[in-house]
Amino acid sequence: MPEGDVTSTRYLLGVDIGGSKIAVLAREVRGERAIYADKVKTPAEEGVGAILRLLDEQIENVPGGRASLKALGVAVPGPVDHTGHVLRAGNLKGWVDIPLRKTLEDRYEVPVYVERDANCGAIGEKWYGAAKDMSDFAFLSLGTGVGAGLFLDGQLYRGAHFAAGEAGEMTFPTGGSDPPPRVSDVVGKRSIQKKAKRATGEKMSAAEALTKSQDEPRLERVTDDVVEYLSTLTVAISSLLDPEGIIFGGGTSKAGEALLKRVRERAEANAAIRARLLLAKLGSESMLYGALWGAGKMADAR
Repeated sequence: MPEGDVTSTRYLLGVDIGGSKIAVLAREVRGERAIYADKVKTPAEEGVGAILRLLDEQIENVPGGRASLKALGVAVPGPVDHTGHVLRAGNLKGWVDIPLRKTLEDRYEVPVYVERDANCGAIGEKWYGAAKDMSDFAFLSLGTGVGAGLFLDGQLYRGAHFAAGEAGEMTFPTGGSDPPPRVSDVVGKRSIQKKAKRATGEKMSAAEALTKSQDEPRLERVTDDVVEYLSTLTVAISSLLDPEGIIFGGGTSKAGEALLKRVRERAEANAAIRARLLLAKLGSESMLYGALWGAGKMADAR
């Protein structure tokens, strides 16, 4: 590509590093036109270096490559401090105490935004999705893990230790197990997939399992456990924070309104829920759009 074209097509890159997949989206700095998008399998067991090399490849695949990159935004599955330092990312081997923002800024020589994935999901829905008109809401990321991104009084809330919303670590004594399983152990997609295959002998996604349970009795127990935990989590969030809305996003939310209806009915049977329960307008890409927003914020600050 001629040098003049490279200059005129500077781009922002959003990256969502999940436990199973890495999604990337590139958008022109000026305008809203997307110029590149891809999803690849996460080398979750291969350490930080493997993911950085994969990111190198993705950047080179964008028209203009590294030379046209203006700013980068990255969503990661775990707490991140105000300097872009990843404290831990439980679904990624070796991701403990990683100075990710500095590492990426040194590597690519552009400003970098790094944020916890559920927080990015909340940002994505706030700016582009279902929460545009909300000041107080929770975004639930339902994927390999489970996390919540929180907006309180119009501001993203990270907590004193940058771990607000780590809902996947919560336990509810609902099933008689001692100790009770964590929310991620019940609602995480790998758990749902494993239980669905055990029940039916078929391999399917978590969203497929929850959707098929409407017509497949063998999947009813799997779905009922998920509904029980999500409804209990919904009641807890509603009771503690009194948000305007609770938004369900991430890959498992593709189960759609049928799942949401059951969660809503179960939650309302146990408590007075004032919050609206909604599906993410951006579907499974809320975190990706939040990361892209962060890239734009960093570019504007330069």
